Amino acid sequence: MDEDYWQALSVGDRHAAMAAVKRLQEAGRSTLEIVDELIVPAQARVGDLWLDGEWTVSQEHTATAINEGLVHWLGSFAPPPDPSRPLVLVSCIEGERHALPALVVAETLRVAGYRVDYLGGDPEPHDLLSEVLVRKPRAVLFSASLTSSLASQKGLFGSIGAIGIPVIVGGRAFGGDERRARALGATAYAPTVGDVLRVLEELPPRTSAAPRPEEGPADAEAAWILGFRSQITPHVVRTLGHRHAVDGSRPAWWIELEGHVDHVLGCLAAALVTGDESIIVEVRHWLGQVLGRRGGPPGLVGEIWDLLARPLRGHPLARVFLAGAAAPTDDGIPEASA
Repeated sequence: MDEDYWQALSVGDRHAAMAAVKRLQEAGRSTLEIVDELIVPAQARVGDLWLDGEWTVSQEHTATAINEGLVHWLGSFAPPPDPSRPLVLVSCIEGERHALPALVVAETLRVAGYRVDYLGGDPEPHDLLSEVLVRKPRAVLFSASLTSSLASQKGLFGSIGAIGIPVIVGGRAFGGDERRARALGATAYAPTVGDVLRVLEELPPRTSAAPRPEEGPADAEAAWILGFRSQITPHVVRTLGHRHAVDGSRPAWWIELEGHVDHVLGCLAAALVTGDESIIVEVRHWLGQVLGRRGGPPGLVGEIWDLLARPLRGHPLARVFLAGAAAPTDDGIPEASA
């Protein structure tokens, strides 16, 4: 980690951050080297500091904006692509605002000579599909960091695949292998930029229309959760506020609690749609880490689990997934004694 760059990020000084990047350029570092060896590791460190409760959301957002701006700037040095080269669309999935991974992929593809349309974070699905139909790209690449954003993607992926355009996905949300991607109807899973380039090169000249993924009871339960999460989440948060007498002092564990509970519900829906129970196990462990490092009271994760289960009485698969994740785990917060 370049100390000058990290210090600039730490204090939100974009001018000092750019000066550090220019210094590396003048020393002969390429665009991809600077992105891969400086900006991407710096962003990972930013995320770790937020998870540990050492940085606020505001600090994280400021540092992320600096990183994203510099990736855009570095990408401007790529030569114009040959008009005969394939066009690819690069986007986050709906609900995903962690745009830096998608941006890194887009700029890397530009350096490799592809024509690229970068659509950014949290696209509107109808607008994205219209763009695909008009532009007819060689492939559509989606990035997802938040597992909670996966549940609503099956329809969009199916619509794109049905017109014969490959869908390539990557990002932490897919869990390190192709199972979740395949369950959602993606053509391929590419965990690294190198894999993206390889998959694009291996695509056949023409791609036939793909059958839409089948939907079943789990999809119906997931759709119900997504439809009512805006009511379930505030109810859980209000109940916890009353139980723990949260007042104007707003303890650290409370400040982002609504977003955390909403994330858990999104992950539950994603687990149902993909059939991957490990998603809800992972998010329970994550929630315990986040709340524990912010001083959450003992047993808080268990309370949240119980409150989430109550409105799901008519949804047996969701309750089974929740119950499976409620087995003894390292939540980060000691459970209350009996």
